[in-house]
Amino acid sequence: MALTYLSLTNEILTRMNEVVLTAANFADARGVQVQAQNAVNEAIRHINQKEFAYPFNHESNTSTLIPGVVRYTVPTSTKHIDYNTARIKKDDNVNSAGINLRKLNYNEYISKEFANQEDEIESTTLDGSHTDSVTTLTLVSSSGFAASGSVYVGSELISYTAISGNTLTGCTRADSGTTAAAYASGVTVTQFDSGGMPQYIVRTLDNNYLLYPYPDKEYTLLFDYFTFPSDLVAQGDVTSIPERFKPVITDGATAFLYQYRGEMQQYQLNLQRFEDGIKNIQSLLINKFDYIRSTVIHRPTSSNSGVSF
Repeated sequence: MALTYLSLTNEILTRMNEVVLTAANFADARGVQVQAQNAVNEAIRHINQKEFAYPFNHESNTSTLIPGVVRYTVPTSTKHIDYNTARIKKDDNVNSAGINLRKLNYNEYISKEFANQEDEIESTTLDGSHTDSVTTLTLVSSSGFAASGSVYVGSELISYTAISGNTLTGCTRADSGTTAAAYASGVTVTQFDSGGMPQYIVRTLDNNYLLYPYPDKEYTLLFDYFTFPSDLVAQGDVTSIPERFKPVITDGATAFLYQYRGEMQQYQLNLQRFEDGIKNIQSLLINKFDYIRSTVIHRPTSSNSGVSF
C-alpha cells in the first residue's frame, strides 16, 4: 500500500493517542494534527537530504536539443545529475549513431577557448505570426545576421537570399529535409556557423549544463538524474520512499513532533531510532549502486523547513 500523506499523519497521531484525520477534514487540520503533518514532511526531507542518489528518487531525462542552442536548464527539482550517463541517442533521422558524451570541467571549457562557439550564434525572435508557406520572415532585429544564409526557426531550417530592414526575403522553407510549420510572434530565430553533434557536456557555474559543440540538429539527449521531492500537500499525495521504510519515516516524524512539544527526552530517543533507520536505508540501497557523487546541486531551503542541503 502506498504511503500517503494521510496514512503517515494518522500513524503519528495514533502513536500520540490523538484524534486521526479523514480525507474529508485533512485540509482543515488544527493544533497537534497540523504539527503531525509538518513532522511527516520534515522526516521525509531529512531522509532525502542525507543522500542524493537514492534509487527511489531516480529519474531519466529525455530532451530534444535545439539547433544553435548551447546552454540548457536542468529538470525541475534536480538534486544530482549523473553526467557519466549523458549520451546522444541513436537516431537515423538526424544521422546520429549515438555517442556517450565526455564530461568537461567548466574552467577547461573556458581555457580551451571552446566558449568561443557562443560568439558564433546570433539570435532574435519573430515579429508577428507567420504561416508555413510565407517566403519572408520579419524579425525583431536582424542585427548580426548574414546578408544571406540560413536560420533555424523551431526545428525548421529556412534559407534566405537577402535582408530588407528586419525582414529576411527570398526564403526557402523546410530546407535540408526539415518540416515547414506556422509560428507565433516571439518564436526564437537562430543563425549559426557550424555546430555539430555534441561531444562534451559541461556543468555550468549555475548548476545547469552546456554542450560542445552546440547541436546543429535536433539530437536527443539522455541522462540519469536524482530529484529532491517536493513536500506532501494533499491528503492523497504519496512519498517516493518505499513502503518497507515506513517505520523510519514514522520514527522521524514522531521525534520531530516531540521536539515541537519540547519533550526532549522522547525526541532524543526517537531521533536515535530515526538516524539508525536512515543508515539502514543507505546500507541497503546506496552501497549497491556505483553512482558518481560529484555533482550535488544545492537548493535554497524553504522558510518553514529548517533544513539546508
